[in-house]
Amino acid sequence: MTDRAPITDDASGQAADSDASVDPDATTNVPSQASDGQASDGQAVIDLDQMDELLEQALEHYLQAAPLSSPQELMRFLPEVDLTTRRFLLVELIKLDMASVSEATVTGSQLGVIPRVEDYLTHFSDVMTAADVPLDLLMEEIQLRKEAGEVLDPADYARRFPQHDSMIAELLGGQLSAKPEATAAVNYRKRPPEFQIGQQIDDFVIIQTLGSGAFANVYLARQLSMSRLVALKVSKGTGDEPQALAQFDHLNIVRVYDQRMLDDPPSHLLYMQFHPGGTLADVVERVRHTRPWDRSGEMILHAVDRSLLKTAQAVPERSALREALRTMSWPMAVAWVGIQLSRALESAHRRGVMHRDVKPANVLLSAEGVPKLADFNVSFSGSAGRAGAASSFGGSIGYMAPEHLRAISATTFSAVEEVGPKADLYSLAILLWELWQGRRPFESEGRPKSWTDAVEQQLDARSSLSAPSAQSEDALARLLEKILRQTLAFDPNDRIGSGAELEARLILALHPDAAQLFDPEPESWQGWLSRQSPWWVAATTILVPNAIAGVYGFFYNNKDTLDTLFEEVEGLETTFLTLVLCINSVAYPLAVLLAIYYTSRVVKGLESTSAGNEATEEDLSSALELAHRAAVIGGLLWCLAAVLYPSVLSFMHPEFSRREVGHFFLSHVICGGVAAIYPFFGLSIYAVSVLYPRMVRSKLKDPNFDQHVATLVRRCERYLLLACMVPLLGATLLLVSNEAAKHVMLIAIAATGLGLFAAFSAYRYILRQCSVLAPVLSSKQDSILSL
Repeated sequence: MTDRAPITDDASGQAADSDASVDPDATTNVPSQASDGQASDGQAVIDLDQMDELLEQALEHYLQAAPLSSPQELMRFLPEVDLTTRRFLLVELIKLDMASVSEATVTGSQLGVIPRVEDYLTHFSDVMTAADVPLDLLMEEIQLRKEAGEVLDPADYARRFPQHDSMIAELLGGQLSAKPEATAAVNYRKRPPEFQIGQQIDDFVIIQTLGSGAFANVYLARQLSMSRLVALKVSKGTGDEPQALAQFDHLNIVRVYDQRMLDDPPSHLLYMQFHPGGTLADVVERVRHTRPWDRSGEMILHAVDRSLLKTAQAVPERSALREALRTMSWPMAVAWVGIQLSRALESAHRRGVMHRDVKPANVLLSAEGVPKLADFNVSFSGSAGRAGAASSFGGSIGYMAPEHLRAISATTFSAVEEVGPKADLYSLAILLWELWQGRRPFESEGRPKSWTDAVEQQLDARSSLSAPSAQSEDALARLLEKILRQTLAFDPNDRIGSGAELEARLILALHPDAAQLFDPEPESWQGWLSRQSPWWVAATTILVPNAIAGVYGFFYNNKDTLDTLFEEVEGLETTFLTLVLCINSVAYPLAVLLAIYYTSRVVKGLESTSAGNEATEEDLSSALELAHRAAVIGGLLWCLAAVLYPSVLSFMHPEFSRREVGHFFLSHVICGGVAAIYPFFGLSIYAVSVLYPRMVRSKLKDPNFDQHVATLVRRCERYLLLACMVPLLGATLLLVSNEAAKHVMLIAIAATGLGLFAAFSAYRYILRQCSVLAPVLSSKQDSILSL
C-alpha cells in the first residue's frame, strides 16, 4: 500500500448517532492489562466489559493520531493483553484504518489504492495470519472496493482466503450492498475539535468538560444570549439526532434547544438542557459496591449529589421527590426509574423514533434524580454490515436485543430484520436488571475473536437468563423480576408489547396488592374465576337468586293464600295458571334476551382488550354496569309481576280480597329484592375482581376511574339499603301470615338476614378493591409517580 492518505473520516460501520461512543468515564490511556486471570500466553484474560473499554479507547487514540504513515503504526494502539483480545482489537482498528484510507482515496484527497487485508497482515504476522482473518474483516474490504466501483473476482478471494470460500459468492453477489445504512455515517465519524475551559465558541463560554469520546465532546457551557447553562455537544457531523429530539417535550427526554454549524473550526454544536445529576452509570457503579441489603433509593441521591458537587450545583431543598426516593426500597426505586423511562420510550415510539442505544450512560439524572433519556441513535435504521464494532461495540452490544444483534451481524444474509420498539424495551429491561442487581441478566462465556464472534456469544448468552444474585422474599422484588423476564423474552412476540404496557406493569410492581388483581395467581379464586366463561358466570349469578326467589314465592303464596282459595273460588286456579303462563312467556324470554345482550357487550370488550386494544369507555362501562343492569332487569320484572298478579286476579275474581292482594304484592316485592340485590353484589364482585382489571391491565389507563368508582359505591349503598329492607318486609308479612305459611316466612327472614350480612361483606370487599385500584388508576391521587 503506497501514499497513505490523510485520515479525514472514521469508518464506523453503523449509521449511528454521532456520539454513540461518548463515555464520560473513559480514561485517556489504553490499559496494559486486566486482573481477572491469566490466559495461556501469560497475558491478562479480558472479559466483555473490559473489551468494551479497550476498544473504545483504542479507536479514540487512533483518531487522535491519524493520519498514519504506515499500517505498522496500529501496533501502538494495541494494549498488552492476551492474543485473542489483541487480534480482536486489531481487526477493528484495521477496519477503521481501511475505511479512512479508502475514503480519502475515493474523494481524491490523496492518490492511492483501496487497501487490502494483506497490507496489514505483513506487519502483524505474530498477531494474525491469513488463516485467522474473520469474515467481517473480509467483508469490510469487499464493501470498500465495491463502493469504489471495482469489479471483484470471487476466485481471487477464494484463493486468498479459502476458509471463507463458501461465503465469497454470496458476498460478491450484492448481498452486502443491500445494507446501505452500514456506510452512511462515515462522513460524520471524525475527530471533534477540542475547546478549552473559558474559551468562547459562538454564543457559548466553555465552563467544564462533561464527557469526551472518539466522535463527540460534551461541555458544560453558558449561553450568553440567554444567560443559562447548557450541555454543549460538539461533533463533526449532524446526523439525525437534532431533528428527532426536537420533536420531544417530555419530562423524561433531554430537551434539545437548537443546533449551530461552525466554519472555524468546522464543527456541529448541539445545545440542550443541562442536567447536573450525572448518569445512571454512576448509580450502577455504586450498586456494584453496595451489599444487597444496604441498597435503597437513597443511592440514587448519593450519586446525584456527588455529580452536583463536581459541577458546583446546589442540592435542591424541600424536594418532595427526593424525600420519596430516600424512603423507597431498592426494587421500588428501580421500578420507579423504569416507569419514567418507559414513558419516554412510549413517547418516542409514538412519533416513530427508536432509541437503539438504551444503556445507563445514556440516561441523565436531574438534580432531583429524575431520569432523562439522551443520545438517540436515530440514524441507525436496522442493519449494519461493515466495521460494526467500531461504532456499536463500545458499551452498546451488551444491551442489544437479539433481533438487534442479528441485524448488525456481518454474517446475516437473510432479509434485514426489523429492529422495532420491542428492542428498545429489551435494552431498557437489561438496564433495569443491571440497576437492580449490579450486573446484567446474562453472562457471555469466552472471548470473541471477531465482531461476528462477539455477536454470536451475545446471542447465545441471551437464550438463558440468570437468576438474581440475591434472592428476596419481598413480593415487590419477585414481581419486578417477573416483569423484567417477560420483557427479556428472546422472541419479540413473547415480550411486553409497548412502553405504555411496561409502564403499567412497573406501576403494579409498586402496588403488589393491585398486581394480584391484574395478574392473579392461577391457584387463587380470582385466577380460577378469570378462566371461566363470562357467559357461565353471569348466567349462574343471575339465575340462582331468581330461582331461590321463585321457590320462596311459590311455597309462601300457596301456603298463605292459593291452596285455600283454589278450593273456595271456582275458576280461580284456571285463571291463575293462565296468568302465570302469559306473564312468564313474556318475562322470561325478555329477561334472557336482555341478559344476553348486556353480557355480549362485556364479552366483546374482553376479546378486544385481549387482542391488545386499549379498553374504550364503552368496554369499561359495560363491565361495571352489568351488575346494575342485571339487577334492574330481575327486580323490575318481579315488581311488574307483583302488580299484575293481584290486579288481574282481584279484577277477575272479587273473592280475591285486599288481604290476598297485599300478601301477593309484598311477597313478590321480596322476590324482586332478592332477584336484584344478590346478582348486583355478585356481579359487582366479579367486575372489580376480574372483568375490569382484565380490560385495563394492558395500558392501566382509565380517565374516568374516579367517576366509575363513585357511581359503583353509590349504587352499592342503595342496594345495601334494599338488602336491609327485605327482612323488614318479611317480618311484616310474618305478622299477618297464616299459621301454615309462617314457617316459610321464618325461613325466608333468616335467609335474607344472612343475605344482608353477605351484602354488607360484599360492599366492604368492593370498597377494598376500589381502594387497591385507586393508587394505580385514580387521577386524584397525589402520587409521587406523577412528578
